[in-house]
Amino acid sequence: MKDSRKVLMSDPLVFTILALPSREPFIDLIGFDSDIVVDQSLSNRSQYFSFVRLSIAKKLFLAKKYLPKDIHFFIKEGYRSLDIQEIAFKRSLQRVKEKFPNQDLSYLIAEASKYVAPPHVAPHPTGGAVDLSLIDSNGFELDLGTPFDAIPHETDNATFFDATNISVEAIQNRKILAHALRSVGFVNYFTEWWHWSYGDKYWAVMNNVDQALYNHVTDSELLDLVQEV
Repeated sequence: MKDSRKVLMSDPLVFTILALPSREPFIDLIGFDSDIVVDQSLSNRSQYFSFVRLSIAKKLFLAKKYLPKDIHFFIKEGYRSLDIQEIAFKRSLQRVKEKFPNQDLSYLIAEASKYVAPPHVAPHPTGGAVDLSLIDSNGFELDLGTPFDAIPHETDNATFFDATNISVEAIQNRKILAHALRSVGFVNYFTEWWHWSYGDKYWAVMNNVDQALYNHVTDSELLDLVQEV
């Protein structure tokens, strides 16, 4: 049964989930489906940013059927290497240290994890996570309340999926996004409206199962598992 609690990535529950290596293929979302558009302006983030596990691609294909006519998924990021994840988390931790200089480490890690997952539990390096928004048939992004990848502390937590300090239109668009993705089994990280995953440790916690489908992979392991479209 799906869990409706607000669980942070830094929660010990996520750490305890077992994740075994998986040989499930990876696929590049660029060219996978014309209705699933990839924001290639973000390709400088990672050489393999548009790759995901095959199951994720298939679920996005199914989920698009739940979107209104002329609305499409706009993919921001799929796979992220563990090295990049570690750098991003260190930066996030440093940011919250500066904001909350008198707090202990456990508090700082929890706050940092609202924006970047601790590397040992991070969904993106598994290939099971995708960051995305919505665009219309003219290629314009819909209003989802904040820019993709906005920082919670800098937006008065408007990045939280259930935030109310955003426009009515943005709230409605988030509901459209959620309905499509939840209908095929994705879970959202509640602090980031754009982050959805399946098969990773966080997904396992939110679905009350004790084992994840995917563990982290390296870039070379990803290349060994790539399946052509």
